[in-house]
Amino acid sequence: VNGQKMSKSLGNVVSPEYLVKKYGADPLRYFLMRQIPFGQDGDFSEEALVRRLNDELANELGNLVSRTLSLAERNFKIVKKQKIELKIKLKEIKNLMDNFELDKSLAEIFKFIQSCNQYVNKNKIWELKGRDQETKLYNLLEALRIISVLVNPFMPETSEKINKQLNIKLGKL
Repeated sequence: VNGQKMSKSLGNVVSPEYLVKKYGADPLRYFLMRQIPFGQDGDFSEEALVRRLNDELANELGNLVSRTLSLAERNFKIVKKQKIELKIKLKEIKNLMDNFELDKSLAEIFKFIQSCNQYVNKNKIWELKGRDQETKLYNLLEALRIISVLVNPFMPETSEKINKQLNIKLGKL
């Protein structure tokens, strides 16, 4: 913790139950798997936890879900299947997960999430109309479906929330 070995005598042991009550199970699982390479020692600080949750879960993933769904709900009853423009490194993520490189798997998933947010900003989807907007939104909705599948092993509750908002069941890639 904060660069020191955890020790009851030092009084710097962190209760996982406390952290789950304060932040939730999914955010804590995400942080630990993202921050500390599997099977290795790592450093924990509540400040790092809060920073990663705010920067990645709220600002990156949360904003992507919110912006995409609000635009889709406001402008379309049904979004028709379109050509996929967004690319994700599924094979690389699978290989990382197969090798228990969970931190790197999550880093790759979040690179995709960042690219989706850049896609929204670059294309100014909120300014588009009709078919152009529908094409871009389909790509983002499909990206959210894929993201929900990929984050499910790490954050099952978050995955389920995304699926519920998309009105789908957890699928396969």
